[in-house]
Amino acid sequence: MRFQITRYVRCSTARRRPSRRGFSLVETLAATALTAGTLAPALAVMRDAMAVSRETARRHLLANYAVSLLESTSALTMQDWTSDVTTGNLASEGYPTIRYEVSRSDSPAGGGSTGRLMHIQVSLYDDANGNATRDASEKITRFRTKVAKLTTYLNEPN
Repeated sequence: MRFQITRYVRCSTARRRPSRRGFSLVETLAATALTAGTLAPALAVMRDAMAVSRETARRHLLANYAVSLLESTSALTMQDWTSDVTTGNLASEGYPTIRYEVSRSDSPAGGGSTGRLMHIQVSLYDDANGNATRDASEKITRFRTKVAKLTTYLNEPN
């Protein structure tokens, strides 16, 4: 007896699984959810960093104007040696909400020495609510210095 080996061959009419060309809706939704879950905290960190950057820039602006006022007041004090308090804002510089107070005093109670040492203090604050007074929530920048009364200051022409 002879055995015949038969091979099974698929015929071309057999149904084949189509090749995948894209992603299913579930896969797309899962990828979107993962991306959103990753980006949300990153965007919150960026928002907070930008707020800190704005606050730092504003503080630098206040410090720069405080130093400028302190230097000009020191020069004025060397020429006229008067105790006074000056207030105003920086509207002429384009910052109407930034207010300042400059005080000069040679009294010992104010940190000076009568006729010999002048205490100068500059205070700047950002008047956010526009009420022309400093509130507890408004940040303030203060700089101080002392100027000695020297005869060379008095002999110099104005």
